[in-house]
Amino acid sequence: MSLHVWISFCALVLLMVSTPGPSVLIGMSHSMRYGPVPTLMTALGDVTANMIQMVIAALGLGAILATSATAFQAVKWGGVAFLLVMGLVAFFRKPAKTGAKNDIETNSASVYEPAKPLRMFSQGFLVAAGNPKAIAFFGALFPQFIDVSQPLLPQLLILGVTFVIFDYTAVMVYASAASRLTPWVTRKGGSRAIGRFSGSVLVVAALLLSLIDAPGSFSAGK
Repeated sequence: MSLHVWISFCALVLLMVSTPGPSVLIGMSHSMRYGPVPTLMTALGDVTANMIQMVIAALGLGAILATSATAFQAVKWGGVAFLLVMGLVAFFRKPAKTGAKNDIETNSASVYEPAKPLRMFSQGFLVAAGNPKAIAFFGALFPQFIDVSQPLLPQLLILGVTFVIFDYTAVMVYASAASRLTPWVTRKGGSRAIGRFSGSVLVVAALLLSLIDAPGSFSAGK
């Protein structure tokens, strides 16, 4: 793979991950509730799902989602339902004890809820896995940057690692920025405002995922 091809791939991926999607939004939601450091596990869950999706695409199984409306819709609406449930639970649940003296405590270390790393990882994983267009995307994108005259595996590894680094960084940049809103939201609306705000973010993520269209191979007739 030439340097020129790799730089072109980097530019495309940067443009793609810079646009907030469901994975970025759950990272923002978790960061506001639990803090940016625990959200590293959310981002790790996201890229883990992405790596599995890349393998599926490389094996050619992504063609199932690219040609079957039923499979595509099943995965998509499963992801939408998962995000909606998480959003509504976050919106209506009572905040966990954080050690803050009162609802207008502005110390960011005290307003975050206790984090459960495995739970955050699994939620990040499931949100990314619930985006069916990712597999179709990897299956369609990677071949455009592959030189068939060169060994396939090293090129797939380069593209995959590059994507994971960009995606992980994007989730954490947005998550870190969102965490700065936590003291302000708490100061304005009390500790329950964080749950309501982060829950609303997840509902928005569900709506964004619901708007994803199936690949053109079978969506053109709709």
